[in-house]
Amino acid sequence: MAMDEYLWMVILGFIIAFILAFSVGANDVANSFGTAVGSGVVTLRQACILASIFETTGSVLLGAKVGETIRKGIIDVNLYNETVETLMAGEVSAMVGSAVWQLIASFLRLPISGTHCIVGSTIGFSLVAIGTKGVQWMELVKIVASWFISPLLSGFMSGVLFVLIRIFILQKEDPVPNGLRALPVFYAATIAINVFSIMYTGAPVLGLVLPMWAIALISFGVALLFAFFVWLFVCPWMRRKIAGRALSMTHGSIKSPISNGTFGFDGHTRSDGHVYHTVHKDSGLYKDLLHKIHTDRGPEEKPAQENNYRLLRRNNSYTCYTAAICGMPVHSTFKAADLSSAPEDSEKLVGDTVSYSKKRLRYDSYSSYCNAVAEAEIEAEEGGVEMKLASELTDPDQPRVDPAEEEKEEKDTAEVHLLFHFLQVLTACFGSFAHGGNDVSNAIGPLVALWLIYEQGAVLQEAATPVWLLFYGGVGICMGLWVWGRRVIQTMGKDLTPITPSSGFTIELASAFTVVIASNVGLPVSTTHCKVGSVVAVGWIRSRKAVDWRLFRNIFVAWFVTVPVAGLFSAAIMALLMYGILPYV
Repeated sequence: MAMDEYLWMVILGFIIAFILAFSVGANDVANSFGTAVGSGVVTLRQACILASIFETTGSVLLGAKVGETIRKGIIDVNLYNETVETLMAGEVSAMVGSAVWQLIASFLRLPISGTHCIVGSTIGFSLVAIGTKGVQWMELVKIVASWFISPLLSGFMSGVLFVLIRIFILQKEDPVPNGLRALPVFYAATIAINVFSIMYTGAPVLGLVLPMWAIALISFGVALLFAFFVWLFVCPWMRRKIAGRALSMTHGSIKSPISNGTFGFDGHTRSDGHVYHTVHKDSGLYKDLLHKIHTDRGPEEKPAQENNYRLLRRNNSYTCYTAAICGMPVHSTFKAADLSSAPEDSEKLVGDTVSYSKKRLRYDSYSSYCNAVAEAEIEAEEGGVEMKLASELTDPDQPRVDPAEEEKEEKDTAEVHLLFHFLQVLTACFGSFAHGGNDVSNAIGPLVALWLIYEQGAVLQEAATPVWLLFYGGVGICMGLWVWGRRVIQTMGKDLTPITPSSGFTIELASAFTVVIASNVGLPVSTTHCKVGSVVAVGWIRSRKAVDWRLFRNIFVAWFVTVPVAGLFSAAIMALLMYGILPYV
């Protein structure tokens, strides 16, 4: 069958598929590295670099098998044997519908499921093309079920794991001994779950199509080897590092900061002999500043504090943090014309006697931030400052709770941070690798179908998914992450609830375990929904008031409308192609 007359559709499909891959990178990649960035174990730039490597590798090695499901599992393609051009138009429509909704969700900072997007879009074009015939309605039932099963199941497993870690490690007076004993188990569990997940996918390129018992045996063996390695080498090294840090902090002395002082970290010494500290937003300290604001200033000042809190949540800069600590108002002066400038360059901090010009803002805001943090910590140690959760400020009429009865927000000690630091990076990298294999199909599945129909002239494509198409999708995903990924990463890692390395590792491990188990027993789950459920559950256990329930409600509403909205966009494009363009081509 001559397909040259439909070459324009293939070219259009390649362009739209790249936009779709871009939208997947901007939204879905936050699943892998959002919590790692939020806990401060990696910076946003480091997360983008690691995700680019592992997402692309995963998409090339693991993406082919999942692409088969997206290509053939949602609708009955046999119904298009006589009208292949209609199916080609449908694949283009599906990509448009999915891309548009994911870009909108990314703009709104809402993490949604890319798989649900493409399923909704595919159903949308099919309804326009041939009505309800051929639609696998059971897939839709599974999606509806996953809205509830995924977050509840993953949240439950994350909560149980975090409670165990908190009881046996975090709440101990000295968490190091138990933490070091548990380290080989944590590494082994991480390796076993992720190796099993990757091998179970059955990457055709690697020839890993093995029976279940063989995959389980290999996963257990690799995990055991890693556990021995960690016990013999990593634990002693970690013990020495923690002991060395404790010794340096014992011999160090913290002086009250001076007005022009710059602060470093880890016991560095200034020329005057004083130990100095650098406080970075990415170090994890921002979580305390974000969720705690001075409230011991009387009821009449609550509106100002609320305003500080809202601006602090919106503008992630040293200037805003300084304002929150010092109780000064922040006036945001963003300029729409200068979108490339950093937040520090576009805000002004105004106090009774302080005003920063843009020219010196970057240095001064950072210096003032460090000073304010150090002074606040010294005052707190002397009992002069009372800190409370900022979520208490959302309702001015809410009765004040006795601080003695209020549950304190937890944060990891330096030792616990060290114990869980690399573990969370490891789980994030594994998750990114598996995510690349799974979610590249959401972007490239329709394009693969479009390309193979054009190449073979038939609906039933027997050829394997071309690797170069998977790589094409991986590149688009990485570009979306670099350009726009920070929006959803901020939601997953910072806005929903504060995250520490210990809670972040718990979230990553439990959600990955949930996906693997649920997939094997046939329960419909979504990685996005699992991760959000874990984040909320662990945040709620850590501190009852630390979860932004309004944001979680918005995310759940976005999940609910994903399938119909993506389907609506897809149906509109399909109607345009079928009745407005194809008859005249």
